Amino acid sequence: MKIYIFEPHPDDLLFGPGPILLDWIEDKNEIYIITVTDGRACYRSGEDKYSDDVANMTEDDVAEMRISEAKRATDFLGLPHENHHLLRFHDADGDKYVPEAIEKVKMLIKDADRLVMPSDNNLHVDHQATHDIAIGAAKELELKDAEYFVYFISSYGKFHEDSKDKQFEYTIDEQKAMILNDWLDIYQSQAKLKWTWKMYKRYIKKVRDWTYAVFRYDDIGKYFNF
Repeated sequence: MKIYIFEPHPDDLLFGPGPILLDWIEDKNEIYIITVTDGRACYRSGEDKYSDDVANMTEDDVAEMRISEAKRATDFLGLPHENHHLLRFHDADGDKYVPEAIEKVKMLIKDADRLVMPSDNNLHVDHQATHDIAIGAAKELELKDAEYFVYFISSYGKFHEDSKDKQFEYTIDEQKAMILNDWLDIYQSQAKLKWTWKMYKRYIKKVRDWTYAVFRYDDIGKYFNF
């Protein structure tokens, strides 16, 4: 299968489809990653305790670091660099770049067998924008034969009951959890956030059941999450 994965920020690849992506790679699917934003707003909120060096970093520095991490994650997964598309839109400006991004991605996904994206009705502006980009491009291309694979990062919302028959639980073992932990260590930009990093580490260590949902083209707009 040709699988195109929409990643709102560098590191969402891990916390979105990460575990099941490892299976797709092992099964020799053709994987493409579309990283939508550059992650530059990582330290903007001031709601965490930051490492000392963050004070000397510009947002351009942060973007460069996070894009570099996204590339390293591609290497970690053994994917070709030419299969990784970096749109480099500014982080936290999701509603501003949707039309432009739709035009950029249409040529990339026109032969997709599976599109992987964040859920609709998402609390994070960039995750919502990424969903809107993926669906907008799919509708303009009329990708009626593609499968639509939806993930939801738990801190931004949850799957609703109306799509219960579309959802499934994916369970990981200790070996896969160790791989995910090694993958997480690539994102040292997040390690500069004391409480966020603790939360990420705890999540990878403890969570064994991941929820996903699979939809079809005719389902668009009929469900809370799609």
